[in-house]
Amino acid sequence: MSQNPFARFARWLGLDRNPLRRRCDRVEAVVRLVAVLGVVAAVVFGVLLGVREYGAGLKTEARQAHDRYQVVATLSGDVATPRLSVAGAAVGHAQAVWRAPDGTPRSGVIEVSPSRRAGETVRVWTDANGAIAPRPQDRETTVVAAMTVGTGVPLAAAALLALLVTCTRVVNQRRARRVWEAQWTVVEPMWRINGR
Repeated sequence: MSQNPFARFARWLGLDRNPLRRRCDRVEAVVRLVAVLGVVAAVVFGVLLGVREYGAGLKTEARQAHDRYQVVATLSGDVATPRLSVAGAAVGHAQAVWRAPDGTPRSGVIEVSPSRRAGETVRVWTDANGAIAPRPQDRETTVVAAMTVGTGVPLAAAALLALLVTCTRVVNQRRARRVWEAQWTVVEPMWRINGR
């Protein structure tokens, strides 16, 4: 038996000319080969999707950096109804006044830390019209989104294909046990008759 890892891998994929390989072994080898090719294709596809997502993220960063403005808002009321944000930090809502980038006065409800009080100032992001807007997308968010897409596709494909290979192996082993048992029921009586 060869200790060459490439030869063992080729044999595992069924790429050798083993005359003792049964039909179920060949089916299992084909499924393994398809799984390996599928994972390679998923990695390439994931990298392409990750690069595409990164490019889209850079465009979003540039657009939002151009369209978003940071202004100073003055709280006109105390914080009401504190709650947990998606990130797990405590936030509350308070009435505030601020000026749009063109100098027009604006007012509304903004999210702030529950410890803030009326009269304090906070920095908020607005669009060109002065309406409250989310913080512009930063490079870290762009990279995380690209990495998530780029690695998520190959990992999901690898998990599904590993499940396919495992299921095929389990089915083949159960079938082989049934065949062996059926063949043993034929051989066992003859074996006992011959006194062995």
